[in-house]
Amino acid sequence: MTSPIVKLILGALTLAAAAAWASAAPGTSARTLQLKGASRSYIVFAPKAKLSRPALVVVLHGRNGSGAAMLKRTRGTFNTLAQRDDFIVAYPDAPGGAWNTSHASATSGNDDVGYLSALIDALTTEFDVDPKRVYVTGFSMGASMSYRMACERQDRIAAIGPVAGGLARGLMAACAAAARRGIPLLVMHGTEDPINPSDDGELEGNVQYWIRRNGCQPYAAVTHNLAGDIDDGTHTYAAGYSGCKDGADVQVWSIEGGGHHWPGGDEPMRPGNGREIRDFDAAVVIWDFFKRHPKE
Repeated sequence: MTSPIVKLILGALTLAAAAAWASAAPGTSARTLQLKGASRSYIVFAPKAKLSRPALVVVLHGRNGSGAAMLKRTRGTFNTLAQRDDFIVAYPDAPGGAWNTSHASATSGNDDVGYLSALIDALTTEFDVDPKRVYVTGFSMGASMSYRMACERQDRIAAIGPVAGGLARGLMAACAAAARRGIPLLVMHGTEDPINPSDDGELEGNVQYWIRRNGCQPYAAVTHNLAGDIDDGTHTYAAGYSGCKDGADVQVWSIEGGGHHWPGGDEPMRPGNGREIRDFDAAVVIWDFFKRHPKE
């Protein structure tokens, strides 16, 4: 019997198709949001047809990035999927390219939780977004910010999909104390990530912490070994933790040999970031996870 992940990979959009849509699709616009006297910028994609209670996916860039850079990094795949499955995608900008993740190394003191909450509110009103289907994903520092949003806005966030980044250790106690519901989590991380090492205690702690937070069984089952058709020197193991409260699954895609990259992405050439990951498109996997996990 073919597993759901195998079906997903076999049915995934090609990177070329995603890139073509990103450059040609109508419905992408640059905007600003006024918050506490400051102007915050973002990009939004909305399918041309009027949608009925669409989902919203917020995609957060990494350090020194931007919403436009994240749209390029993901090859517009979220936009392609949104056109196909009728949802809204937002790519916010962090001032100075840095999110306030609450890590000790964080350089930003901005109220990014407030900004992203206001952005979600504004888009929910404009597009009549289904409040049970608001999701956040992000890369590197954006991944860390997605964790923080899940901790501090669990009333709004249905599920998160962080890639190559983790929750700040200093937020874990408060996040656990405030937890009122399980929040589904899909993690992707390269085992040879030189920027945010996957064997770092904080990052490993993120997964174990979230398993406990969601009340999952402590032992994982390997759902699928993904070798892929592209010889990129990586091998991905997808492990799932079941029995979680509120149906809040935890799934971990561990990419053996993978570096600090968005899988299947259009990556900027940065020496020292490790091996690129080409066997699958992270956006396709993340959206498939999200659409199966509306807020209970």
